[in-house]
Amino acid sequence: MLQVREFNQLGDLDSLRPAWQRLLSGTPAHSFFQTLEWLEIAWGNYRLPQKLRVVLVERDGQPVGIVPFCVRVEQRRMGRLRVLTYPLDDWGPFFGPIGPEPQVALQAAIEHVAATPRDWDFIDLRWVDESAPEFMVAGEALRSAGYSFITRPRMEVRICRMTEGWEAYVASRSRNWRREMRRHHELLEKAGGPVNLVRYRPAAGSGDEAAHLEVYDVCERIAAHSWQAAAESQSTLCSPRVRDVLRRLHVAAARLGMLDVNILTVGDRPVAYNYNYFAAGRILGLRCGFDQTAGLENCGKLLLYKMLEDAAVRGDVEYNFGPGRQPYKDRFATEMRRAYTFRHYARYSLRSQLMNLKERMASRIYSEEALIERQLVS
Repeated sequence: MLQVREFNQLGDLDSLRPAWQRLLSGTPAHSFFQTLEWLEIAWGNYRLPQKLRVVLVERDGQPVGIVPFCVRVEQRRMGRLRVLTYPLDDWGPFFGPIGPEPQVALQAAIEHVAATPRDWDFIDLRWVDESAPEFMVAGEALRSAGYSFITRPRMEVRICRMTEGWEAYVASRSRNWRREMRRHHELLEKAGGPVNLVRYRPAAGSGDEAAHLEVYDVCERIAAHSWQAAAESQSTLCSPRVRDVLRRLHVAAARLGMLDVNILTVGDRPVAYNYNYFAAGRILGLRCGFDQTAGLENCGKLLLYKMLEDAAVRGDVEYNFGPGRQPYKDRFATEMRRAYTFRHYARYSLRSQLMNLKERMASRIYSEEALIERQLVS
């Protein structure tokens, strides 16, 4: 027999910490974004009003799953709307229930939402991995709750699988790719000196905050000389908009053993970085960049090459590039997966129904392929 409890205050979640940690370890393909530490730090970074709706699912008094829902206000052309969703806010590509039975947890959580007073204008589960156990259940749960829904791909994610080892991976690449990697290495050594990879992946509980932040500071200095520093999004490591929260998340991830930072040095000078989170052999790319003032071409690509080689030797399973279709990702990736959105518009919300009407009209004007292209988030 399943029981459901809902938590609406961030401070109240501390009582769930032991259960949260235990359930997380059994969650298929879990990530740092599903930790309680992530939620506690990132929650205050959202600028518009929001409400926490964390659903705890128990079986005979024992926790079997946690579904971190929230209701967030989003600004649209027609005004502000309340969205029931996951609290990821596009920091990563995938999210879902926490626990070894995500299908059971999601079904129970959707039933709970349907049975409680509506405080949202539409439901939007935006980061459902097409390979996740709960992928098929998401639609079934909405349908069984009496909710009509639309589902479409929202993100495309390139993945580099390394389960067969480094030699097999390199053999799967083209001859030109292999020749290009060797040439990049030779040219960098000729231009600047010895080329080395520095990898920082502290075990859980090891190191101290000063040591963790020293590594972050190196990456931040590189980021300040990268093209991303001047980008309109202002989302790189040195950007004032996100710098403080990224530093706090950095320390938390390091303490949990879920941090993976890679720095390429040329002649002992740090020239490129690849900043990731890590869990159970899976690396999730968050930020990367190179120092434009160093005058060293292709150092970012060579860093990626050496980082993947080292990861394969360590026995890592995969590297997730994050959303986006940048050409360099296709040259390194072995597969592509999609994150889907499952969307339901509340029947008695005028603004929500206007959005629903707009979506139906778009479906008549554009082909399914064109709609997917228009809605993909990079």
